[in-house]
Amino acid sequence: MTEIAILTPLDALIQVSMEAAKKTGEDVAVRKVSFRNAIAAAKEFEKAGTEVIISRGTMGLKLIESDISIPVVQIPITGYDLLRTIKEAQKLGQKIGIADTRDVLQGIETIESVLGISIEKHIVAAPEEAEAAVEALSKKEIDVLIGKSIFTNKVKRDSIKTVILTSGVESVIQAIHEARSLIDVRRTELKRTKELQAILDFIADGVIAVDEQGIITVCNPSVYSILNLPYESVIGMQIDDILVNSQMKKVLSTGKEELNRIQDANGVKVVANRIPIRHEQKMFGAVCTFQAVHKLQQQEQEIRKKLLHRGHVTKYSLHNIVGESEMYQKAIQKVKKYSQVDSTILLTGETGVGKEVFAHLIHSFSKRSEGPFVAVNCAAIPENLLESELFGYVEGAFTGAKKGGKTGLFELAHQGTIFLDEIGELAESLQAQLLRVLQEGEVMRLGDERVIPINIRVVAASNRNFEKMVEEGSFRADLYYRLNILDIPIPSLRERIPDIPLLCDFFLKELEPGIRRNSKGFTADAMRILQSYDWPGNIRQLRNIVERAMILSPEGMIDAETVLAAGGKDFTKLHELKQHSNSEEFDSETKLQSFEKEYILNVLKQVNGNKTEAAKILGIGRTTLWRKINSL
Repeated sequence: MTEIAILTPLDALIQVSMEAAKKTGEDVAVRKVSFRNAIAAAKEFEKAGTEVIISRGTMGLKLIESDISIPVVQIPITGYDLLRTIKEAQKLGQKIGIADTRDVLQGIETIESVLGISIEKHIVAAPEEAEAAVEALSKKEIDVLIGKSIFTNKVKRDSIKTVILTSGVESVIQAIHEARSLIDVRRTELKRTKELQAILDFIADGVIAVDEQGIITVCNPSVYSILNLPYESVIGMQIDDILVNSQMKKVLSTGKEELNRIQDANGVKVVANRIPIRHEQKMFGAVCTFQAVHKLQQQEQEIRKKLLHRGHVTKYSLHNIVGESEMYQKAIQKVKKYSQVDSTILLTGETGVGKEVFAHLIHSFSKRSEGPFVAVNCAAIPENLLESELFGYVEGAFTGAKKGGKTGLFELAHQGTIFLDEIGELAESLQAQLLRVLQEGEVMRLGDERVIPINIRVVAASNRNFEKMVEEGSFRADLYYRLNILDIPIPSLRERIPDIPLLCDFFLKELEPGIRRNSKGFTADAMRILQSYDWPGNIRQLRNIVERAMILSPEGMIDAETVLAAGGKDFTKLHELKQHSNSEEFDSETKLQSFEKEYILNVLKQVNGNKTEAAKILGIGRTTLWRKINSL
């Protein structure tokens, strides 16, 4: 198959075309054909895969006007061709005449001026004028007639010589280059058309486009699946003839788009978008995209199920649970048992005991483990933002609301688990909204009137004393009873002292890759110090001290001195008081309380009473600090 074919009735042009093809390096088929067989020959090449036909003169015009679908490139007559032909004609006679179209004869005056000659010219508009043109030039007593074969064949006087005006190698090369450009452009356009068609065929939305008269020009397969319309046969039909209440004529007349309109289309409830098509302020048509409402609802459910890729997954497993003490194992057994039901679970315990790890375990053991796990720290998000984070909002709900609105965390947890940490810090206004979510299983975004049903399992956690908060009126009693259906108290570290060696070994292995220290463990004296401390920060505090001890210690065993250095001043002083408590003259309990009181008051004084900063320095939670201050 050749991409380009040259068709001509002239032997001279055959030779020139072959030479031009050789110079360009293109694979060009050159064939001599008569005027009668030109169209049949072109169709034969088209069927074989040829992409462009090259011809010239009358034959070229005939092919352009035919029903072949591939483009036809005309070989031009250039100024160089005119000059060459005129020089050849001068050898045969002095008085020269020429007949052709205005385009071909353009620039001949310049040639006359350069050569210092005068040429009789006759301009024709159509091939039918050829005979009259030749007759007119003959009457002017010319010696030589220059023209294409359609003119030279009309010469009847023997006294008039003829020179056929034909294209040279340069003109054919120019035509071949133009053909190559056409092929490249058509292939690019074809690729783009195929891509657009593939997009139209693939997208779930139905797409119908019309011209300015409302005639359908584009229709994709989804139209059939949504509206049961034969999408291929509706091309060329009036939109209102096949789609009742299409509203496309309205868009064409007003030029205004219509977005997210719910309507009945041929008995199907759809959400439709209609947009006008403009170019340089002129209306060229309109396009309508639509989707069945029930499909959108199904897709929303699927999207909710696939939210795992957004990071809403559990990070902890049984591997992260370390402890053999009886109290701790009882808590683990409750996790395994309670996770099998959907009832709300309340995790209680001091700061740092690992409540979030337990929440992750509950989700992992539950039937919702394939769904999302969404963790929210109610104390970490400002009160004025927490409502929009939990419930979401619609576009324009408040100043600063992002375009398109936002999905709330409750919605993101659909078919999964939401973990509400520090639930005791929840503002009273949000407590009422949370109670409704738990009771009704539905949420409403800020600024919206639509109720969204959700299916979630709630795990809450706090270090607060809820009975006291309910008694004081700072926490709703009905919400507390709704949260505390299943309760898992998590013991503090001082209640599970035998687990400290196990936890230390676990942290050593966990931290080793990052710290790059090959610690062998703790000496007996170091471990006695660790087990004698009361650990107000619980497991989190123990992990921090193990990490500091690894950094401070050379490779090998971590000794008591390193542990005391890692614990800091309060750790060392409390350890010293513990040691003194073994002597008869020292009341350990009284001294410890006295030191703790003095230390807390000194820290508060340093930070000008800022309890949040004081809690950070002391390595305890804000709630624990409040409790200790109240007991002073």
